[in-house]
Amino acid sequence: MINNNFGNYDFEQHKLLIKIAQLYYEENKTQSEIAKIVNIHRSSISRMLKVIRELGIVSISINYDLLPNIALEEKILNKYNLKQVIIVPVNQHVDNDSKNQIVCNVAANVLVKNIHDNDVIGISWGRTINYIVSSLKNDNTQFNNTTIVPMIGGPSGKIETKYHVNNIAYKLSNKLNSQAILIDYPAIVDTELLRIEIEKTQHMKELKDWWSKITVALFSIGCPAISKSSIWYGFYGELFQTIANKDIVGDILSRFFDQNGTELTTPFCNQIIGVTLDNLKKIPLKICASGDCEKINSLKAALNANYIDILVISDEMATQLIN
Repeated sequence: MINNNFGNYDFEQHKLLIKIAQLYYEENKTQSEIAKIVNIHRSSISRMLKVIRELGIVSISINYDLLPNIALEEKILNKYNLKQVIIVPVNQHVDNDSKNQIVCNVAANVLVKNIHDNDVIGISWGRTINYIVSSLKNDNTQFNNTTIVPMIGGPSGKIETKYHVNNIAYKLSNKLNSQAILIDYPAIVDTELLRIEIEKTQHMKELKDWWSKITVALFSIGCPAISKSSIWYGFYGELFQTIANKDIVGDILSRFFDQNGTELTTPFCNQIIGVTLDNLKKIPLKICASGDCEKINSLKAALNANYIDILVISDEMATQLIN
């Protein structure tokens, strides 16, 4: 609607403004072309275009209906105090694994855009992280003095080799033309005493030093609600049966947490070789991706606890986060 309060602008001036608006917005003329047509200095055209908007002669609005996810990203960003949210449109009729792959393709680009020279990139194990790394293009992307570090031990032969953290670290280092530090120990050792002895080794001391230098963390979230045939259950196996705590909604790096993201005590929490959740929080940039709606409650908990800075999710999960 046009603002009728023209102030010092008389009818002729107002008519001129409409003419300039027509030339600029409808005929796509440049400011220089308009200046010649109406015989006014070019510097005045810029000022008059501003007046045109102020008077309401032209109303500029963004049609978010064309890309509704932008508004949803902003809501999630503000609700969970994140640095960035990327919502990926996904066909809801495909299976969860396919949804996850689609999200991971986008997450791969997000990862590369947030890596810089001298970064130390901490990674976890699993299908999601493997998908992200596999999605990276072999375009000889190179970062100077960049190092890939596992944030958790290996699965001790309980899952396919391609999901092992060392395999993923090595693959990522090849994609980025950087170096990889590998881990010689399982994620969960047999006893607390054994973990204490392992931490005395030179290799473990060096790993802990690398952990303190991590600048970018890439991880996924585990969830007891997912299919019993998943690699998550394959990794934990009988260990998970020893957990009687019904407050568990998910885990990151084998550290189990409740709906608020608070770490819970488990029978093997003192046997874990990996970065703690407290130390994870201290990492400057933490990237998490998921397209699996079964993980929605564990994702909410992780967001509530501020374990995530950049979130890449499907549009289906994004809607659930707000609703």
